[in-house]
Amino acid sequence: MGATSALASPAVATPDTADPFYAPPADYAAKEPGAILRARQIQASYSQLIAWPVQAWQLLYRTTAADGQPYAAVTTVLKTSRTTQPSALLSFQNMTDSIAPQCMPSQALRQGQVPWIDPSKSGPLQLTTMSGETPMIAAALARGWAVSVPDFGGIDNHYSTPREPGYVVLDGIRAAEAFEPAALPGPGIPTLMWGYSGGGIASAWAAQEQPRYAPELNVVGAALGAPVGDPRPALLAMNGTPVGGSLLPGALMGIMQDSPEFTAAINRYLTPAGKQKIADATNNCTPQNMVSDFGFDANQFLTEPLPQVLADPVISAAFDERNLGSPAPTTPLYVYNTIDDEGSLISNIDTLVSSYCAAGTPVTYRREQISMPVSGHTGEWFLGAPGALAWLQQQAETPVAQTNCDIQTVPATILDPAAMNALTSGILTGPVRTFLGI
Repeated sequence: MGATSALASPAVATPDTADPFYAPPADYAAKEPGAILRARQIQASYSQLIAWPVQAWQLLYRTTAADGQPYAAVTTVLKTSRTTQPSALLSFQNMTDSIAPQCMPSQALRQGQVPWIDPSKSGPLQLTTMSGETPMIAAALARGWAVSVPDFGGIDNHYSTPREPGYVVLDGIRAAEAFEPAALPGPGIPTLMWGYSGGGIASAWAAQEQPRYAPELNVVGAALGAPVGDPRPALLAMNGTPVGGSLLPGALMGIMQDSPEFTAAINRYLTPAGKQKIADATNNCTPQNMVSDFGFDANQFLTEPLPQVLADPVISAAFDERNLGSPAPTTPLYVYNTIDDEGSLISNIDTLVSSYCAAGTPVTYRREQISMPVSGHTGEWFLGAPGALAWLQQQAETPVAQTNCDIQTVPATILDPAAMNALTSGILTGPVRTFLGI
């Protein structure tokens, strides 16, 4: 009853109030966006299991909320000990699809902070999506880059908020570049952005907002994997599917966290069991929600069919505000998506890329035909990563001048020789190299 009644008002954010590091100082609003408010060195964790012998720090910094008000966020900055001055900076956006504090990258990247399984939790599986993406970070570190991994929802762990993830990412880059122990040369360093799914959305917001919000940054490219340009058809397509359906309760909670109007509207349609499902999802990371809500069908928890609910004017307006596409980025983009993605619909991404190209953004777009069992969205997360890494490396080292769009439908980008090299020399062996210090 308590969880159900609590959802009559906007969902309450769940910041990590137990750790004072996350609490910004009283005067932080007077600081410039990107200003470092607090810093600490940490023992990094590889896949939430093993102490990772790399240099790692966490920075609390001033940023901007969606409504333009001062906000704060934390980024985790990593580099190898053998890298005296990094040759590039990668802002890596984790595919975070949760608002629970233990699911955030800054928690998962601290050794011993979040175990895989915690019997004291109602959802005992505490494995995070960040755990699965440490090989991508290791691949970047092994190339001599520094990596910034922001909690792009800020200290209140927002999720699905428009524009704000872009500000948080860009200010995380500013903070990393100004942090002396990281030994970065400043705003002139070649800067890259990369993310998949929720991380792809955050990277897209950052690319869109960068020319206006942080024009001094030398962003030489952004890789967007399955960035879900329009969330409304995505929710309709994911509903009832084995993996995609499990993400719906958390997606609704993310918007409820932002908007009292949306919360009031959606509560008119949710059954008591539906409200409880959403409340439960707020406490868990994505892997636990995938187990708990496998094949989730929203129609079983609504008083009206899902298409009718999403057509409600208030609900529809909230989704419209979260559409990607404008303003168009000026930095080159690499966009990758599998044709059978059940959430990031290929027609949706086709439209997004077309809007970018029409506005003059140079886009390399790869539509992958490879068929994935159970979930195309999940399979592309790994199979598309080598191609993205290869493209990012080219942008960091010897970028090819591109003034138009390169759109190709391919069997699988991993079959490209450059992608295969990125897989073998980076994603597969990068972790070993960072552990051995070579």
